[in-house]
Amino acid sequence: MTPPIITIDGPAGSGKTTLGRHLATTLGLPLVDTGLFYRGVMVAAARAGIDPADIDALIDCASRTVVVIDTDPTHDDADSAATVNGEEAGPALRDPANAPLLASMSSIPEVRAALLDPQRRLADRGAVAVGRDCGTVVFPEAQLKIYLDASETVRAQRRASQLQSTGADADSALMRGEVGARDRLDASRSAAPMRPAPDAHHLDTGVLGIEEVVRTALQLWAEVAAAQA
Repeated sequence: MTPPIITIDGPAGSGKTTLGRHLATTLGLPLVDTGLFYRGVMVAAARAGIDPADIDALIDCASRTVVVIDTDPTHDDADSAATVNGEEAGPALRDPANAPLLASMSSIPEVRAALLDPQRRLADRGAVAVGRDCGTVVFPEAQLKIYLDASETVRAQRRASQLQSTGADADSALMRGEVGARDRLDASRSAAPMRPAPDAHHLDTGVLGIEEVVRTALQLWAEVAAAQA
């Protein structure tokens, strides 16, 4: 049988990981946060002192870096979400100072290609996958695709709160600029641009509360399962 795969895509701060955790826990599936692979390579590049403009070095780094992510949806410790070449990534995984590296490498086709197989292997037996191109590129065969969004202001506030919870210094005004810039880069890049899959279900998490979003997503999955029975 085809492994059950649900994809959740959308911009930063739209609530992808929160919804993903709820669905994966309820359905007993691994949670595959594809963005952690890019952040893992980002950490490796930062440790190696690679310049964001050095495309060749970033490609080489992506091909050599081994990123292992925690797929247990009941674990929510951001600092232990991934190991990079055998070492815990720690707070550097979410450090805003590494944003230029993340933006640069995420736009490189060869980097994205290098990370596809590691992402897909984690869903051999099914998964809830969250990211920006899960439904369009990583798992285009997914039985259910969801695209989350919310206003830039709401997402910036969430991002600031997330960083502050880890002890980082962040405020909503600064995060709004970072979130907006990341949105534009992700949507305009030539390699796997961020966009909803044609068959994705759109949910606005700025309007819907988390309970309603989870309930709607579970109902959508129940309809998919019933149709396949």
